[in-house]
Amino acid sequence: MNLSDTVRREQSRKTMKEAQLRQFIAERVLSRVAGKGERRDEALRTVIDLAIPNLDDNSVAGIAAAIPELPISLYRKWVAMFVDRLMETVCPPQIEELCRGTPESDASLLLVYVMFMESARMERVVAQDLKALGKKNVPDAADAWLRLHATMPTEH
Repeated sequence: MNLSDTVRREQSRKTMKEAQLRQFIAERVLSRVAGKGERRDEALRTVIDLAIPNLDDNSVAGIAAAIPELPISLYRKWVAMFVDRLMETVCPPQIEELCRGTPESDASLLLVYVMFMESARMERVVAQDLKALGKKNVPDAADAWLRLHATMPTEH
């Protein structure tokens, strides 16, 4: 075996390990952010409750119900962009630390994903994707729900 074969084998091993890390990260993040059903509703209610304190439970549930589900393809796109950026900017030992599969490393990975999604670049990408999907005013649905119910008399 010559030197070039050894170098190729090492590169192949690195590429395989990188592919495994990419897949692990994508699966972990997608499993948390692309939820449906009760878990999605609970997450939305939590976010709304934190963003708009002092709303009653019915109002929070109504706002959450007005927020449409997004196709999994969008989540996959955004997660792939995250994985690409993570692999470009974070050194391999730190990436491996994020991929331990412990509750702590999963929480750290999700925190990094949230920070990535809050970047100015991703805010533009998300807005463009939602516009292309025909949901350019997703927050307006919740706003409209609030305005409608703010003008309705409450029952005591």
